[in-house]
Amino acid sequence: MAPDFRFLVAFLALLGSAHAEELLALASPDGANSITLHLDEAGVPSYQVTRKGKTVIASSPLGLRCNDQDFSRGLKLESKGEKEERRERYALTSGAKPQVDQLHHRQSVVFMNASGARLTVDLDAGNEGVAFRYRFPEEGAERTIEEELSGFRLPGDAQGWISPYNSSSSSSPAYEDYYFPVKPGDPPPYSRGGDTRGWYFPALFRTGDAWTLLTESGTDANYCGCHLGPDSKDGVYRIAFPFTDEGTRRVKHREDTKPRHSLPWTMPWRVIATGDSAGDILGSTLVTDLAEPSKIADTSWIKPGRASWSWWAYPEGQNSTDLYASFIDAAKDRTWEYSLLDAGWWKADTRKLVELGKEKGIGLHVWAHAESFYDANRRKQQLDSYADLGVKGAKIDFWCTDRQEAMEAMTATLQDAAERKLMINLHGCTLPRGWQRTWPNFMTAEAVLGSESYMYDERYTEKAAELNTILPFTRNVAGPMDYTPFGLAEKRYARKTTAAHEFAASLIFNSGIVHYADRPEAYASFPDAARQVLREAPARWDETRCLIGEPGSAVVLARRSGDIWFVTGINGQAKERPIDLDLGAFADFKKRTLIREGADAKMQLATENIEAGDKWQHVMPARGGFILRLER
Repeated sequence: MAPDFRFLVAFLALLGSAHAEELLALASPDGANSITLHLDEAGVPSYQVTRKGKTVIASSPLGLRCNDQDFSRGLKLESKGEKEERRERYALTSGAKPQVDQLHHRQSVVFMNASGARLTVDLDAGNEGVAFRYRFPEEGAERTIEEELSGFRLPGDAQGWISPYNSSSSSSPAYEDYYFPVKPGDPPPYSRGGDTRGWYFPALFRTGDAWTLLTESGTDANYCGCHLGPDSKDGVYRIAFPFTDEGTRRVKHREDTKPRHSLPWTMPWRVIATGDSAGDILGSTLVTDLAEPSKIADTSWIKPGRASWSWWAYPEGQNSTDLYASFIDAAKDRTWEYSLLDAGWWKADTRKLVELGKEKGIGLHVWAHAESFYDANRRKQQLDSYADLGVKGAKIDFWCTDRQEAMEAMTATLQDAAERKLMINLHGCTLPRGWQRTWPNFMTAEAVLGSESYMYDERYTEKAAELNTILPFTRNVAGPMDYTPFGLAEKRYARKTTAAHEFAASLIFNSGIVHYADRPEAYASFPDAARQVLREAPARWDETRCLIGEPGSAVVLARRSGDIWFVTGINGQAKERPIDLDLGAFADFKKRTLIREGADAKMQLATENIEAGDKWQHVMPARGGFILRLER
């Protein structure tokens, strides 16, 4: 039997921490979460995270190496700030919680290095997790971070789900890959586009009785988007910068990708969300709690909603005025709010379509390429043209990089768009990093392997159902996700999920604008009860409860819109999944309608009335799903 070194690694980590002085321990308001800062005899900083007294992140590295200063060792404690209590109250256009009210504790430590330069480390502890960030508060010239040493040390027996960071191409990196089950130390797999070079955020782990999600928040012009490096030796996942060969097509980028900024400089939060269940992670708002408050004073014009969308059904560029008009009509028929005109929309009579949309109460969004949004003058001219046209927003595609210039361009686009009352959907892009709070006109982003993959990836047909049961606990926790759901038509690679699975997923995924993918006639053929749910299911839910949360296996949520509850579930496995739900909390909702698989499970839906009762049993077919509509 091969020797098991996990206990030795844990012992050495414990031994190392024994020689490190505890500088600060910050607990969450409920006392469940704690982040502790240490400094060893060589002046090397580290931190540790516990939940309910148990370690979820063992002693892990901190520090920065800059072009002009070293903050990785030789540090001394200069001062500790007072603990602050912060109340984060705000609204979101999508997600598990439309109204957020969270208490946090925050405290800062100031270090001085051997040459007298200062580094501030801010700690935050909330009831849904902890975070840290670096700051240079003093005035000064531009500084470059040569290396960020931050890492996250996971226990050796942790079970993870992470998506690999893809090689660079004209459409990558764009956070579009599968989530793989991993153990700390596993290398990134060969995956979409070939060799992979690290791990995308977010990263989900189960460690004993606790669940942990690693990601970041508050990235804008202040930093590059980061990912986790490929080497997780000894269970340490380390922060990594973008690669020099990635970038937006036809945009001239800097030679290097290291973050740089003039002082003062506040860097992004390194986020560690925690919970007792995967459902706790699904409902977490920690990413937006840490983000800057809204910078838009009047948000009355920002309306989440559902949209018809022709590209998935007609990907060969059928951009006729009549085709777009038929999708506008379909949106009206289903009481949806929007219709998206994708690439090639300029070939149609767009002003006629805008007028048709106004007549029917349907707002239009148009597609654009990201290359036009880096230069400030060009960006503003582009947005001015959309405002003059009378559309409600833009889908901006093919960013394909985590470079700092892209973060600056994306957040500047959100600001400039807000000044023109335009909503924004980012595609071919990085992961959202709390922007939906700071810029509420940021409605959604792709950064997901969505339904278009049936056209491009032969593995998708086998892996889609499993992926769909992982996304609510990973990608969608970071922010709104434009999966473009509920496409049933046959594509290059045959779908194996049922129609009920696809329908249910559209109610599970969160997006400020939900782009329904299929032809209008596909939905028109459904039973009345299913078409009623298509009309009723909102983009912004009033309440969400996780009834079953098993990443990679099954998800069942109860979601409320007004006085109606929708219990919706999907099976991620290629075998039947029996479920036994306690619906006692919904005892007053006597009128119950089940939407499930029809005779042709891949293409059809069936409906039936269900007797009220506290217990409900159902068997989801392989890769199946259901929606149970509850009404008083």
